[in-house]
Amino acid sequence: MIRQGFPIGQDDWYCEVLYDVRQNDLREVYYTLLDSGCPDYMAQKACMVLSSKNKGYTFTNLHTRHSVMFISATTSAEQMYDSIQHETKHTVEHISDFFDVDPKSEESAYLQGEIARLMFPAAAIVICPVCRHKG
Repeated sequence: MIRQGFPIGQDDWYCEVLYDVRQNDLREVYYTLLDSGCPDYMAQKACMVLSSKNKGYTFTNLHTRHSVMFISATTSAEQMYDSIQHETKHTVEHISDFFDVDPKSEESAYLQGEIARLMFPAAAIVICPVCRHKG
């Protein structure tokens, strides 16, 4: 599993991403969610979802402006890319809703691009077919 964290914009928003989550990572996932303010029942549900391949889960605590994305292990690089895009979309929606930004606006599109750029260093490792199988 790879863990990445980064601030978004100048609005004191923080995002964490856990990539390539596997069965033996679920305890860490559970406690990461609880530490983020996620209710216990939702953290348990997230762990059940993430126990399968090709799954993802995003939790956002609007009060603390903190989003956490989880991407499970996947069956291919293409599926990993798909899951990353999917969970990023949820994060953009959560942030856009909080700031009352139209999801069809340029502002929302720029936010998506900013998050993609910030995710790139870690995402590239899990998407690259060669890098994925090195360990």
